[in-house]
Amino acid sequence: MSRDRTARIRIRQLLATSGPIVDPSGYATGVLKDAVGYTGSSVAFIQLIAAMDREGEIQREIRGKRTYKIEGVGVPPTPSAGALHPADQASAVEAIAAPGLPAVEIDYKLLAQAIIRELAAEVRPAAAADDDRLAAERDEYARRLAVARQQLDQLLGQPIGAAPQGDDATVGHAAD
Repeated sequence: MSRDRTARIRIRQLLATSGPIVDPSGYATGVLKDAVGYTGSSVAFIQLIAAMDREGEIQREIRGKRTYKIEGVGVPPTPSAGALHPADQASAVEAIAAPGLPAVEIDYKLLAQAIIRELAAEVRPAAAADDDRLAAERDEYARRLAVARQQLDQLLGQPIGAAPQGDDATVGHAAD
Protein backbone atom coordinates (compact mmCIF):
# COMPACT_ATOMS: atom_id res chain seq x y z
CA MET A 1 0.00 0.00 0.00
CA SER A 2 1.35 3.43 -0.87
CA ARG A 3 1.98 5.96 1.83
CA ASP A 4 -0.54 8.78 2.29
CA ARG A 5 1.59 11.92 2.12
CA THR A 6 -1.23 14.48 2.18
CA ALA A 7 -2.99 13.36 5.36
CA ARG A 8 -1.29 15.93 7.57
CA ILE A 9 -2.44 18.74 5.27
CA ARG A 10 -5.98 17.37 5.06
CA ILE A 11 -6.15 17.11 8.87
CA ARG A 12 -5.03 20.73 9.33
CA GLN A 13 -7.48 21.94 6.65
CA LEU A 14 -10.38 20.02 8.15
CA LEU A 15 -9.72 21.32 11.65
CA ALA A 16 -9.33 24.87 10.30
CA THR A 17 -12.58 24.79 8.32
CA SER A 18 -14.80 22.62 10.53
CA GLY A 19 -13.42 23.20 14.00
CA PRO A 20 -12.47 20.55 16.53
CA ILE A 21 -13.50 16.92 16.27
CA VAL A 22 -15.43 15.93 19.38
CA ASP A 23 -16.62 12.40 20.12
CA PRO A 24 -18.34 11.80 23.47
CA SER A 25 -17.52 8.08 23.36
CA GLY A 26 -13.77 8.69 23.02
CA TYR A 27 -13.24 7.72 19.39
CA ALA A 28 -12.33 11.16 18.03
CA THR A 29 -9.26 9.73 16.28
CA GLY A 30 -11.42 7.27 14.34
CA VAL A 31 -13.91 10.00 13.45
CA LEU A 32 -11.05 12.20 12.20
CA LYS A 33 -9.56 9.30 10.21
CA ASP A 34 -12.89 8.73 8.46
CA ALA A 35 -13.47 12.46 7.93
CA VAL A 36 -10.18 13.02 6.10
CA GLY A 37 -10.51 9.78 4.13
CA TYR A 38 -7.26 8.29 5.39
CA THR A 39 -6.64 4.99 3.59
CA GLY A 40 -3.67 3.70 5.58
CA SER A 41 -3.79 1.54 8.67
CA SER A 42 -5.30 2.71 11.95
CA VAL A 43 -1.92 2.29 13.67
CA ALA A 44 -0.22 4.56 11.12
CA PHE A 45 -2.95 7.18 11.57
CA ILE A 46 -2.60 7.08 15.36
CA GLN A 47 1.16 7.54 14.96
CA LEU A 48 0.57 10.52 12.66
CA ILE A 49 -1.84 12.13 15.15
CA ALA A 50 0.61 11.55 18.02
CA ALA A 51 3.42 13.14 15.99
CA MET A 52 1.23 16.14 15.13
CA ASP A 53 0.37 16.50 18.83
CA ARG A 54 4.06 16.34 19.86
CA GLU A 55 4.96 18.91 17.21
CA GLY A 56 2.26 21.30 18.40
CA GLU A 57 0.09 21.18 15.26
CA ILE A 58 -2.92 19.76 17.09
CA GLN A 59 -4.07 19.34 20.64
CA ARG A 60 -5.88 16.26 21.96
CA GLU A 61 -8.10 15.73 24.96
CA ILE A 62 -7.21 12.23 26.15
CA ARG A 63 -8.58 10.37 29.15
CA GLY A 64 -7.20 6.89 29.68
CA LYS A 65 -6.85 5.30 26.26
CA ARG A 66 -9.62 7.33 24.63
CA THR A 67 -9.42 10.58 22.66
CA TYR A 68 -12.46 12.78 23.14
CA LYS A 69 -11.41 15.91 21.27
CA ILE A 70 -8.87 16.87 18.61
CA GLU A 71 -8.40 20.49 17.64
CA GLY A 72 -5.97 22.47 15.56
CA VAL A 73 -3.54 24.69 17.47
CA GLY A 74 -3.82 28.33 16.44
CA VAL A 75 -6.98 27.58 14.49
CA PRO A 76 -9.74 30.08 15.26
CA PRO A 77 -13.06 28.51 16.21
CA THR A 78 -15.58 28.49 13.40
CA PRO A 79 -19.31 28.97 13.62
CA SER A 80 -19.77 25.40 12.42
CA ALA A 81 -17.48 23.89 15.07
CA GLY A 82 -18.32 20.24 15.50
CA ALA A 83 -19.42 19.73 11.89
CA LEU A 84 -17.13 17.57 9.80
CA HIS A 85 -17.96 18.73 6.28
CA PRO A 86 -19.94 21.65 4.91
CA ALA A 87 -22.47 19.08 3.64
CA ASP A 88 -22.87 17.75 7.19
CA GLN A 89 -23.91 21.10 8.61
CA ALA A 90 -27.53 20.02 8.25
CA SER A 91 -26.90 17.30 10.83
CA ALA A 92 -28.72 17.54 14.13
CA VAL A 93 -26.49 19.41 16.59
CA GLU A 94 -27.98 20.44 19.87
CA ALA A 95 -26.49 22.61 22.61
CA ILE A 96 -27.31 21.48 26.14
CA ALA A 97 -26.53 23.61 29.17
CA ALA A 98 -27.02 23.07 32.88
CA PRO A 99 -26.99 25.92 35.39
CA GLY A 100 -23.46 26.75 36.40
CA LEU A 101 -21.89 24.53 33.71
CA PRO A 102 -20.69 25.37 30.20
CA ALA A 103 -22.91 24.46 27.25
CA VAL A 104 -22.14 21.17 25.54
CA GLU A 105 -22.85 20.59 21.86
CA ILE A 106 -24.08 17.14 20.92
CA ASP A 107 -23.78 16.09 17.29
CA TYR A 108 -26.23 13.24 17.00
CA LYS A 109 -24.68 11.94 13.78
CA LEU A 110 -21.30 11.56 15.52
CA LEU A 111 -23.00 10.06 18.55
CA ALA A 112 -24.77 7.48 16.38
CA GLN A 113 -21.49 6.58 14.67
CA ALA A 114 -19.81 6.09 18.05
CA ILE A 115 -22.67 3.89 19.28
CA ILE A 116 -22.47 1.75 16.15
CA ARG A 117 -18.71 1.31 16.64
CA GLU A 118 -19.29 0.26 20.26
CA LEU A 119 -21.98 -2.23 19.28
CA ALA A 120 -19.83 -3.67 16.50
CA ALA A 121 -16.98 -4.17 18.98
CA GLU A 122 -19.36 -6.04 21.32
CA VAL A 123 -20.89 -8.18 18.55
CA ARG A 124 -17.56 -9.49 17.20
CA PRO A 125 -16.78 -11.73 20.23
CA ALA A 126 -20.38 -13.02 20.30
CA ALA A 127 -20.24 -13.83 16.59
CA ALA A 128 -16.99 -15.75 17.10
CA ALA A 129 -18.60 -17.74 19.93
CA ASP A 130 -21.60 -18.51 17.69
CA ASP A 131 -19.25 -19.66 14.91
CA ASP A 132 -17.49 -22.01 17.35
CA ARG A 133 -20.81 -23.37 18.63
CA LEU A 134 -22.11 -23.96 15.08
CA ALA A 135 -18.88 -25.70 14.07
CA ALA A 136 -19.13 -27.99 17.12
CA GLU A 137 -22.77 -28.81 16.30
CA ARG A 138 -21.87 -29.51 12.66
CA ASP A 139 -19.06 -31.85 13.74
CA GLU A 140 -21.38 -33.68 16.17
CA TYR A 141 -24.05 -34.17 13.46
CA ALA A 142 -21.40 -35.45 11.02
CA ARG A 143 -20.21 -37.94 13.65
CA ARG A 144 -23.78 -39.12 14.32
CA LEU A 145 -24.43 -39.52 10.59
CA ALA A 146 -21.28 -41.64 10.19
CA VAL A 147 -22.34 -43.87 13.10
CA ALA A 148 -25.85 -44.25 11.64
CA ARG A 149 -24.42 -45.22 8.24
CA GLN A 150 -22.19 -47.86 9.86
CA GLN A 151 -25.17 -49.33 11.72
CA LEU A 152 -27.28 -49.45 8.55
CA ASP A 153 -24.41 -51.07 6.63
CA GLN A 154 -24.24 -53.78 9.30
CA LEU A 155 -28.01 -54.36 9.20
CA LEU A 156 -28.26 -54.47 5.41
CA GLY A 157 -25.02 -56.31 4.82
CA GLN A 158 -23.80 -53.83 2.21
CA PRO A 159 -22.86 -50.14 2.18
CA ILE A 160 -25.68 -47.66 1.61
CA GLY A 161 -25.63 -46.36 -1.93
CA ALA A 162 -24.01 -49.51 -3.35
CA ALA A 163 -26.18 -50.51 -6.30
CA PRO A 164 -27.02 -54.21 -6.65
CA GLN A 165 -25.02 -55.88 -9.44
CA GLY A 166 -26.19 -58.29 -12.16
CA ASP A 167 -29.02 -60.68 -11.23
CA ASP A 168 -29.47 -59.07 -7.79
CA ALA A 169 -30.72 -55.90 -9.49
CA THR A 170 -33.66 -57.71 -11.14
CA VAL A 171 -34.46 -59.93 -8.19
CA GLY A 172 -34.92 -57.03 -5.84
CA HIS A 173 -37.43 -55.41 -8.18
CA ALA A 174 -39.30 -58.60 -9.05
CA ALA A 175 -40.40 -59.09 -5.45
CA ASP A 176 -42.04 -55.62 -5.44
